[in-house]
Amino acid sequence: METSIETTLIETNCTAVISGEILRAILTDPPRKSPAISAELLFLDGIYILHHRDQENPDAHVYKFISPAALRTAFSHEPIDTGWMEPGIVRWGTGSTDTYLVKFIPPAIYTINCDQLGDLTVTLPAMVFAGKKFKYWVWAIKDKEFTPQAPAFHVPLPNIYSSGQVCWGVNEPPAANSVSINQAWKLFISSVFTNHFTINKSHKYRKDVRQQLLKLHKRYRRSTYPVSDLMPIGNQKSVAMLVQEILNEPID
Repeated sequence: METSIETTLIETNCTAVISGEILRAILTDPPRKSPAISAELLFLDGIYILHHRDQENPDAHVYKFISPAALRTAFSHEPIDTGWMEPGIVRWGTGSTDTYLVKFIPPAIYTINCDQLGDLTVTLPAMVFAGKKFKYWVWAIKDKEFTPQAPAFHVPLPNIYSSGQVCWGVNEPPAANSVSINQAWKLFISSVFTNHFTINKSHKYRKDVRQQLLKLHKRYRRSTYPVSDLMPIGNQKSVAMLVQEILNEPID
């Protein structure tokens, strides 16, 4: 007499009980003979195949390619709800490496803390602020309205790497999501801008962009930033290209 075996598979929110007969069928090589197994999903390096028995001919096996979008729909029992997102968000998504967001910030006047130079009131160009997990990037554009194909330029501020990634120093930004993106932006624009990463961000003041900021501060009534002074990123990459690079970048 065969002893009945039961195995409990525990996931995040559910518990399933599988009999010993089905478990043994699962552990055998496909195609599986147990009538209790009507189909299986095969993962092949980015390719997904649904394998099932033909309903009219049980001895026949059917293999069908399934798209990632179809899989997402099939396995998503709960709706995705971002909640009330901050104004200016132009792109949002999730992937294998976490949530990412892209926020457009129109041209505006800011009072920034420039460390040794003190508080400077300056006009800044339109900017694009992108976040993925705990990393953030910021780029400038010449236009007052957002378009993904807009050429990207270095933001005329210190403490930003050549790629546009923000150097946070001692600050700890929140993980990017639809609510925290604005918190991260406020943390960035209100932080202390030091003498780090000041070169090649101004045509006129290539050695130190802070000289341009000081000049603008003295002419604080100016309503717009002189966008002709902005320096392009790379071989004039677009915002869309830079965002795609972020999405392709693995997160540690």
